[in-house]
Amino acid sequence: MPLKLNYHRYDIFTTTRFLGNPLAIVHVPASASLTQEHKQCIAREFNLSETTFVHEEEPGMQIQTTFRTDIFTPHTEIPFAGHPTIGTGFHLLSTRQDNDVTLRIKAGDTVVTRTGEASVRLRVPVDFKIHSALKIDNLIIKQTHLSADDFTERSKMIPIASIVKGMNFFILEVNDVDVLGRMYPYSEDITIPSTHLGAWSGSQTETTLIHVYAYTVIEESDQIRIRARMFSWAGHEDPATGSAACTLGSYLASKKGKGKWRFEITQGVEMGRKSEIVVIVEIGDGNVVENVQLEGSAVKVMEGSLTLDA
Repeated sequence: MPLKLNYHRYDIFTTTRFLGNPLAIVHVPASASLTQEHKQCIAREFNLSETTFVHEEEPGMQIQTTFRTDIFTPHTEIPFAGHPTIGTGFHLLSTRQDNDVTLRIKAGDTVVTRTGEASVRLRVPVDFKIHSALKIDNLIIKQTHLSADDFTERSKMIPIASIVKGMNFFILEVNDVDVLGRMYPYSEDITIPSTHLGAWSGSQTETTLIHVYAYTVIEESDQIRIRARMFSWAGHEDPATGSAACTLGSYLASKKGKGKWRFEITQGVEMGRKSEIVVIVEIGDGNVVENVQLEGSAVKVMEGSLTLDA
């Protein structure tokens, strides 16, 4: 007999519908048994950057305070991503009076806390690592509307960083917003040998996909204001990427040294899906990343049900 599952669609890192990054949240009742293949097929059908699956337990959602949550891209399951965690936490809190809820994701239990009528904050499950920088000429050559002079000196050898194992990013600094606006998604996946990342690879194959987070600093005062774009698999750009924003914030804060650093990152402008992401990073002795918090808004766009053949 076919199984019906309820879903909700939100736009994340915005309070305006049809901006931000879309997210599908699928509710999985305690009586249902979904395989990895089922979840992957549903995520592929939505074809968003991520879809989450929230597993309900008896005696029901209103009493439940911890929710096992799986995060899928159209291609694979991932341990952590910012906008799905923000969005799923916001959705669950919108149905209850509690001020926080725990998501049991693959990267670890993550508490999402209400910070306003339309915003939440979470403490990111950090396993931050800066890897050896690489000289990847293709990252620059394949941006045919740009020249080598459009990239900062820091990007001659391109830093690689991971916020948790399996979420790896090139940190690509460009000179200004004009340069950022002339970039295009890459026509093919950007990969490096998995051995370069060691345990942070998260890949069972010889090569690992590396996302490219391009950015430029707009202002440095009490907070650091940044414009960014995120290119992932071939032909894809993401309108808002919390994991990338946390990686960039952690990377830049670790270079600044001990203290508490606030980053306000605007992403998705060139796609017509402007997103506002806040990252707060605490750096301790030895420039160690001790705490990362991610904050953002969400707005509900639609809801419905999907049918899954048994």
